[in-house]
Amino acid sequence: MKLVFAAAAAAAICAAAPALAFAQDNTSTTSVDGAYGNLGWSHVTTNGASTEGIQGRLGYRFMPYLGVEGELRGGLSTGNTTVDYTSGTPPVTGTINSDVKQTVAGAGYVVGFLPLMSNRFDLLARVGYGWSRYDLTPAGLPTTHADENGIRYGVGAQYLLDGRNGIRVDWTREHMNNFTVPAGVDIDNNANVWGVSFVHHF
Repeated sequence: MKLVFAAAAAAAICAAAPALAFAQDNTSTTSVDGAYGNLGWSHVTTNGASTEGIQGRLGYRFMPYLGVEGELRGGLSTGNTTVDYTSGTPPVTGTINSDVKQTVAGAGYVVGFLPLMSNRFDLLARVGYGWSRYDLTPAGLPTTHADENGIRYGVGAQYLLDGRNGIRVDWTREHMNNFTVPAGVDIDNNANVWGVSFVHHF
């Protein structure tokens, strides 16, 4: 998965690279403070299942080192995995195949930026709180709409091609509390989210 993510990020940057030939060198005069938006692709992995989605963000950078952002993600695909399942009397634990899809997710973050090239390249770290809904369909059982909420944190980097438009790549860890899964199903309450997004500063 990391190789796929890296390849996607590289392809996105290469596709946008020609803009450098036409962009004015305004990195010394254009401030990155203020409102910004992201729109891009996400890859969610949890319990061995992988799902794809589209995500958008709106944020505000108060100063070179600090900002806030809100995020909304919608699922596009369904993954499949094997989970532990306990049933019967006396209880017997085995495994069962299950379809998994993160249908919708939202979160709010405080974001720290580390500028490495003035108004061009930043490393970033963020921490926040969010929620999501999964559709879980174990083999032979009805679909359960499982809601969760919890702490989110992650790191990333962004490169602005012309001081306003660019590419962002990031990774986020989602801790899932109060996860309402089907009775008898035992799963890991964590997810990893990899993303590649187009960035625009308003």
